Amino acid sequence: MTTTLSVIALVTRVKESSQTVFGDATYRDKVSDEYPIFGFKQFLKSRHEYNEVFKEGDLVSFGGRFTVDDKKLMVSISY
Repeated sequence: MTTTLSVIALVTRVKESSQTVFGDATYRDKVSDEYPIFGFKQFLKSRHEYNEVFKEGDLVSFGGRFTVDDKKLMVSISY
């Protein structure tokens, strides 16, 4: 069973490598009024002309599969 996440979040940290762009982002949880931080990873194959390079401070619509990696939510971006 695939688990997905779609959220608008603030990018707080960005790093680039030859095959991926990865970093951290945060969003406001309306129920608990907390700001959870999650990691994201965008692979080279998901980069299209409509996917711009992320910068720290950008508000981004994230969508993709997620896993828990080292007790932290990690989103692999599909769009």
